[in-house]
Amino acid sequence: MVSLDRNIKLDPTVDLLNIYFNKMDECIKLLNDTLKDNEGDCALTNELLNQLKQLYELHFMHEEQLLAGMNYPTVNEQKVRHGLFLKSFEPLQLKSDQCHTPGFINDFSQIRLDFIFNMNDDTMEICDYIISNYH
Repeated sequence: MVSLDRNIKLDPTVDLLNIYFNKMDECIKLLNDTLKDNEGDCALTNELLNQLKQLYELHFMHEEQLLAGMNYPTVNEQKVRHGLFLKSFEPLQLKSDQCHTPGFINDFSQIRLDFIFNMNDDTMEICDYIISNYH
């Protein structure tokens, strides 16, 4: 598979996707720092989780718009995967008053891993599609 240079100016949406990705990364780092503090406020953790979920929602919305504009053949499957991923936040938000428990931290880690693995696979497929259809 071919990788796509993240600096290629295909569409202004690509810039937005990169901005969201960077903001998600910042939010995850803040969440990690908050979770390391065993005396930390679970309300802050819940606020950061809500912010992270909103960033994912925006990222996915713009990605889906970009893919639809390119007539990407599996954009509907992508939307389904995005929806399932966003549902994985629900158990975390229900357990927000227990944000320092091993179960909560494991669930949060699993969300991060799911996003990274799925994003890598999806990005590679999208790159292959762009290379084969736009070069």
